[in-house]
Amino acid sequence: MSYPARCIDCGYVLIGLPAGKCPECGREFDPDRPVTFTTKPPFVWWNYWLPGFLLAAIGGALIYAVLILFIGWSWSAAIVAPFCIGAIVGYGCRAQPFLLVLLALAALGAAIAGVYSMSLAGVFCGIVMGIVALVPVLVGTAMGYMLRLALRESRFEQRWHLPALGLLLALALAAAIDRATVRPHAIESVVTSIQMPAPIGRAWNAVMFYEEVRHPPPFLLRIGLPKPLRTYGKSESVGDVKFCTYNKGRLAKQVTRREPQKLLAFDVIVQDRIENHSIRLTDGSFAFQALGENQTQVALTTSYEPKLGPRWIWRPAEELAVHTLHRYVLEGMQQKAAEP
Repeated sequence: MSYPARCIDCGYVLIGLPAGKCPECGREFDPDRPVTFTTKPPFVWWNYWLPGFLLAAIGGALIYAVLILFIGWSWSAAIVAPFCIGAIVGYGCRAQPFLLVLLALAALGAAIAGVYSMSLAGVFCGIVMGIVALVPVLVGTAMGYMLRLALRESRFEQRWHLPALGLLLALALAAAIDRATVRPHAIESVVTSIQMPAPIGRAWNAVMFYEEVRHPPPFLLRIGLPKPLRTYGKSESVGDVKFCTYNKGRLAKQVTRREPQKLLAFDVIVQDRIENHSIRLTDGSFAFQALGENQTQVALTTSYEPKLGPRWIWRPAEELAVHTLHRYVLEGMQQKAAEP
């Protein structure tokens, strides 16, 4: 196959042109002197990495979506999926190792952004996903790169197809094992307590839910939770229901125990479009204990059924988020108790 004559500098096709200058860049050439032009096709540098990158980014988002919808959050989504994203980049992108690392991280970020756009994860979960996936995606990139080097000189005709098929089969096997072994996670509880410089009566009268706190929330809550819009209902006796509306869903909490200046317990009876893929809120309580005439210990408890696994990966992040929420609520109560 013969290629047309092109300008050495800009690649302009010189077919049918007499000796002279390139119409595009002005470089001189002579059709009778091969050293003044080239027949090599132009080097399109993005062809060497863009197809593999797009396959990793778009395919990674689809892989995450399928795993989350049909299996839930488990080790195949947390570890195997980012490993496959990295392996696709390492094997399918022809670039230097440093650029491969950047491409793998960018593909991972694009895949997580796709999961977020499909409302399968919030901002906070997406950040944790990215941190958890760093090691698997880098390991996958290294292994894909080494496999490409090993097969580059091979005469094996299917070397560009079978590795990708092998990744899909490995992912399908991991997903099948996950689906066969996944079990509902046990209910977990997180407790946060503070000592308020207020009599127990004032501390009790200052009880409020997250949606009723008025001072600005910390950054973690701003990015991790929907914005509360309004609350209505009562929490003054057993059976009362407090409804809380957010910009992306709503919650309803029903009082189950009410012992003045001792305990206020409630069940979460409605959880609509709020972290539905992450946790299922079950119940919570405020417990009060007088430590002195003007000192009260208040303990806030939240219980939930987690949906994210493996638990050793997600539990620390969940505890951090819940403790942050508790401290925000208890600070609001403390400010209210200190009001005249």
